[in-house]
Amino acid sequence: MTLHSVSKEQRETVRQLLHLVLIRDMGTFTAQRFKDWIKEMDQKFRKVGLTLQFAIRDREVSFTIREIRSRRTVFQFSSATRVTFENRDVVMSYDQIGGIVS
Repeated sequence: MTLHSVSKEQRETVRQLLHLVLIRDMGTFTAQRFKDWIKEMDQKFRKVGLTLQFAIRDREVSFTIREIRSRRTVFQFSSATRVTFENRDVVMSYDQIGGIVS
């Protein structure tokens, strides 16, 4: 899947996330700051019909961006820096981020 198949607003939202992750040192996050940041970013994504999902593996954060309606994956990437907490420190489901009930 390429970003050319999504709307301009969706491409811009993904571009902003990539920019933030590239310039921000993910190692400065605490578990709580990361949860707050993901919640804020997910709200921005939902406004343009996308959802932001993440996974923390070996102290590296992987992001998956999906369309809400079709659930197809639009874009995936991992951060190049390492976070200082483990995945067990961030206890939340994707639906709990935005208060969505499945």
